[in-house]
Amino acid sequence: MSSINNSFEYYQSSQGLLLMLNKNKKGNPLINQLLEKNELEYQRKMESFGFGTTKGNDKYKKVETAANNLEDALASLGKEDLYKAETGKEYDNSALIKNINNYVTAYNSTISELDNCGGSLKNSFSTEFVEAYKEKADALNKIGITLSADGKLSVDQDKLKAAKVDDIKSIFNTASAYYKSIMSSASSIDTIINKALAMKSGTYNANGIMLN
Repeated sequence: MSSINNSFEYYQSSQGLLLMLNKNKKGNPLINQLLEKNELEYQRKMESFGFGTTKGNDKYKKVETAANNLEDALASLGKEDLYKAETGKEYDNSALIKNINNYVTAYNSTISELDNCGGSLKNSFSTEFVEAYKEKADALNKIGITLSADGKLSVDQDKLKAAKVDDIKSIFNTASAYYKSIMSSASSIDTIINKALAMKSGTYNANGIMLN
């Protein structure tokens, strides 16, 4: 016999989280759906993407892992020490170059996993990543990073190695618009997938009651 749990408290808490998340991302249709639609409609949407099946869940977990790696790689580029010489030594940009290549690898992996998923998840976030690039296209091109037709980043290693540290820092410091946009998108992917996977074990009726 099914047990019935009132999900109102859970629903309220999730709305509060998503309202915070949505402050700078009002154009994202998946987040808008979370905010504007009830849990039943959201669950049905996620099920149409493949959540709730082993094959579908594995696919989305790979996107989540890629997005987490992207967050980590970008966070590493936000560290001030990368842009400073060690005391008493001449500046060596090798660690910075390595971190940028790690970031590009993580970025491209995220794009690949989104492509594998397809649908609204891919379309929504691929668009966000492209828009973030376009806003900093000149600055990124200047340091050797370009956007390919498939939505992935390419690096001209010679141009990157010759780039000024300040030019690189202007793109990847934690206060830059590019850094904030990419980090926000990667974090949103993680949040949306976690929420959907957490809901897979319950079924919501039209009154916001979860049946276990």
